[in-house]
Amino acid sequence: MLEGTVGLTVNQLAITYWAAGGESNMSGKASANFKYTYNRSLFNYVTTGLFMYGAQSFPKSKRFEKTEDRLELAMTMTHNNKKNLTFTALTMLKTQFTNGYRYPNDSIPISKFFAPAYLTISIGYTYNIHDIVSIFMSPAAGKLTFVNDQILADKGSFGVEAGYWNIVEGDSTWIPGKRFLAELGFNILIKYKQEFKNNVSIFSNLNLYNNYMDVNRSNRWNIDVDWETGIKFTVSKSISTIINVHLIYDDNVKFTVDNQQKPILQFKESLGITFLYKFAVDNKDKKISN
Repeated sequence: MLEGTVGLTVNQLAITYWAAGGESNMSGKASANFKYTYNRSLFNYVTTGLFMYGAQSFPKSKRFEKTEDRLELAMTMTHNNKKNLTFTALTMLKTQFTNGYRYPNDSIPISKFFAPAYLTISIGYTYNIHDIVSIFMSPAAGKLTFVNDQILADKGSFGVEAGYWNIVEGDSTWIPGKRFLAELGFNILIKYKQEFKNNVSIFSNLNLYNNYMDVNRSNRWNIDVDWETGIKFTVSKSISTIINVHLIYDDNVKFTVDNQQKPILQFKESLGITFLYKFAVDNKDKKISN
């Protein structure tokens, strides 16, 4: 079974001689997600994908700023024992499409495609509650961070080892930063999704990861948090209003705060009217809904 949605969110603001101030702008976001389910007698396989890109432009000042950029793929293998508690293997890949900037500076990238990219491979058990809540726990989860850009790697971005000058007997040699970071820890993934009769649906995904093999023992109890919650109000078959809140805390991602580089809670909230197209195809390539 293949199913998914394609969406487009648009917003426009025009201002001329407005006493309160402001600047005309246009913004939009395109999104697509899919879910492919393949059931066998022993295991069920689910592959999902999320692709999202958003931007806003300011015609007067000729500025263009990115507001959303996500490329996420996941594959889940679950033991088909028809019980609430099931053995699960999970693989997730997260990265972005284009360069990221710390606006208004749009000349120095702070992130790029596969810089970073996060690959998580987990083995554990999933507990399902009435097909509304699922709790996945893995005591052995590997997390691989890729920084496929040498300039960012030399800075030690996203937790990789930074480059440095190796001085031996007065001679100095530049040691490039590493582009790869391997971690081993536990992973907890909690998913909640429910639809209500008044055309309202809610989803919430909480992902927790802890690297208990960190060489720095003081960091072994730092927990990475990725929590996203959305509320969708269905207006019609193709139009919905969506409120989305996304929180991220990663000890390896540093920001300049009070002239110091340190991790901080990242927050993003969005509200918009989205035009959606839904599709579903069975295993015989027969369209069953749209």
